[in-house]
Amino acid sequence: MFISSSSAIRYGLLFLLTIQVRHTFLIAHNLKIFYIFFRFISFILLTKNTATVLSLRVSMINASASKNEYVVSTLVLTMELIKLSIVLTLLMTVKLKFSVRKTFHLLYNEILCRPIDTFPLAVPSFLYVLQDNLIIYALSCVDAATYQVTYQTRILTTALFARILLNQILPIKKWLSLILLMLGVILTQLNFNEESGDISFRSEKEGSVYFLGILAICCATLTSGFAGVYNEKLIKNGKQPSLLIRSIQLSLFSVFFAFWGVLLKDGDLVSTQGYFYGYSPFVWLIATMQALGGIIVAGTMKFADNILKTFATSNSIVLSCVLSYFVLEDTNLTPTFIVGTFAIILATFLYTTATDEKSHLLRLTGLHSVTPLKLL
Repeated sequence: MFISSSSAIRYGLLFLLTIQVRHTFLIAHNLKIFYIFFRFISFILLTKNTATVLSLRVSMINASASKNEYVVSTLVLTMELIKLSIVLTLLMTVKLKFSVRKTFHLLYNEILCRPIDTFPLAVPSFLYVLQDNLIIYALSCVDAATYQVTYQTRILTTALFARILLNQILPIKKWLSLILLMLGVILTQLNFNEESGDISFRSEKEGSVYFLGILAICCATLTSGFAGVYNEKLIKNGKQPSLLIRSIQLSLFSVFFAFWGVLLKDGDLVSTQGYFYGYSPFVWLIATMQALGGIIVAGTMKFADNILKTFATSNSIVLSCVLSYFVLEDTNLTPTFIVGTFAIILATFLYTTATDEKSHLLRLTGLHSVTPLKLL
């Protein structure tokens, strides 16, 4: 029988966190320089993953409590505009020595004059915008911990789409880890009643809002998996060597689709209450952090291997659970949830450490904001 006391939950969380920290320290204990570098990049990845999810969750809670909710579609458009501005600034300052004329000339030649290479990127851009909207909506329905563990099913969707679109063959170890991953996700969605001994799904207890949040996460994992694999296929078959140019191409399409999302979905609401209704300094911080964070993490991907990214993901899951439980107090960490979370972390580790030189699927499973290197 499960033990559901608060002390057991706390010890379970501490146990998971201790395992992650212990493995992180063991990976590079003989190499001081690499160890410091490892910790630095791990900290960047961990901070970005955790801060993004928790900040969005807090903003939704605050907006709901104050009845001053911002329009989700406008936030997505704002993030894309900030991201596009940053990438354009990087292109103009780093590559073109502050020349505005050269910048417009380069963009004209590389984007407008090469439609065959440019227009296929409309597909992943549309999916990224849709994914961002789904993620923000999901975080208004479920807690941060539930989102973090459920969203790891993107590894499964990425693997399936890679098999279909890229004809990549996975070793048995990866398929077994994917099965363990799904079992872990199912465990996190179960609710065990100690008195009656019955097991039911959390959606039956939480209600329709929770169910819609889980459905939104599942749809986001599908868009993430397909967009990531499709983008890799374009990179492999394309003739665009500059990642900055490709990022600008993606961002331009993303701004276009995000704009039409605002116009078609919330046009009347925005015209009535204003585009920036509900925008607090914290919301602006989230938009800027999301745009900057994705670019910074994309830069670290050059130096990060699968093990490093796995530790960052695992630590982010544990840290999100801890903060969501102790700080936000909106997570009900049952024994089944803790066991399921541990299974997901173990499955992620097994999947990304499996030997398969032809497969680089983990780098496809990040947030949209990390495109196009990783890919969110």
